[in-house]
Amino acid sequence: MTKQDLSSKRQFAHDHEITFDFAELFFSRTDERGKIRAGNDVFQRISGFHWQELMGKPHNIVRHPEMPRAAFRLLWDRLHENKPTGAYVKNRASDGRQYWVYAIITPIDGGYLSVRMRPSSALLPIVSQEYADLLNVEKSENLSPPQSAQRLLQRLAALGFPTYDTFMGASLTAELASRAGHMQRPPHPAVALYGQLMSASKFLLEAASTIADGYQRHRFVPLNLTVQASRLGDAGKAISTISNNYEELSGQIRLGLDRFIVATERVSRAIHEGAFLLATSEVQDEIAAIFGREMPSPHFNHSAEASLLRQQRNRYRRRAVTTIFDVQQEVRNFAEEVFEIKRLSAGLAAIRVMGKVEAGYLETAVLSDLLADLEAFQDILRRGLDDILGLNDAVKRSVSQLVIEKPVLEEL
Repeated sequence: MTKQDLSSKRQFAHDHEITFDFAELFFSRTDERGKIRAGNDVFQRISGFHWQELMGKPHNIVRHPEMPRAAFRLLWDRLHENKPTGAYVKNRASDGRQYWVYAIITPIDGGYLSVRMRPSSALLPIVSQEYADLLNVEKSENLSPPQSAQRLLQRLAALGFPTYDTFMGASLTAELASRAGHMQRPPHPAVALYGQLMSASKFLLEAASTIADGYQRHRFVPLNLTVQASRLGDAGKAISTISNNYEELSGQIRLGLDRFIVATERVSRAIHEGAFLLATSEVQDEIAAIFGREMPSPHFNHSAEASLLRQQRNRYRRRAVTTIFDVQQEVRNFAEEVFEIKRLSAGLAAIRVMGKVEAGYLETAVLSDLLADLEAFQDILRRGLDDILGLNDAVKRSVSQLVIEKPVLEEL
């Protein structure tokens, strides 16, 4: 074969993608060193390798050279911490053709289990472009794997995913919803509920951030009010006292906002973790059923692998159910912080009204302007809290449905 023929063959492989049915799932099991120990028929067929070529080989036998090292660095860092991980992966078959998968990798005794499905959500082209850009940066800047992984996390944050756990929860549920659409079947009701919860948690974080930004912009107003009151001498004593009280209460709000932001982040984290675990349990349930219908392979113990898949499915079912109750508790804690902020806000409003009355007697424009600034912050606080309370009610309803409705739990 000439160099031109070889180049043409490589270009053909690069330009052509292997497609497989949305109903098809495949899995592979590796040992702790990443060497393949078992898999199903779909994995072998799509990879294009014979079982004799796969067994005992490193799983990177199907790795595509256009995958950035960052993706695998994040994956292995998480797996070494015994954390389940989801990721978009471009693989390469034995003939050089590519195929995209969404992989869910979970630790098991003695190694790892990877279940893959065909991705099709709106996130796929976004991730594909991010990978391509990052691969170029890895080469041009000679990034180490940790540096590249940090770049990927920064890009995900810029796309609206502050943590990789957030990205996993959102991406896996998006892929399952898209897959269900292609297969013309309704989405899993519990996964759909988590989709609603993730959307609500995003708005909660935005509302909390708006309140925090409003506080930062107006945090010096009480101090400026005290300065202006002192310049008025005895006439400004009442305003000075009111301003001091306002500043003290405002300080309590600042501390309350710190706790409030943490509580909001904990709710979001619990929701995304729960979404990923529940979606993982659904995929593992399906692959266990698919593998149970396959003909036994002479290359590994089919019965033992089927048993392992069922055990992993049951393990993640239990984790998914447990996490639902964790989400419920975090939502309760969050509600307590919201009502504490609302209580403090009511106190601020009362103090501001008294200040406005005193400033009216003095007829001083500067004091009126400063009190108007305080009122502006309280408007931000009031609107933000109203939005948050409405969202919190929606979150509580969705969580209650996850916890209470028996049919939803029975489908886990």
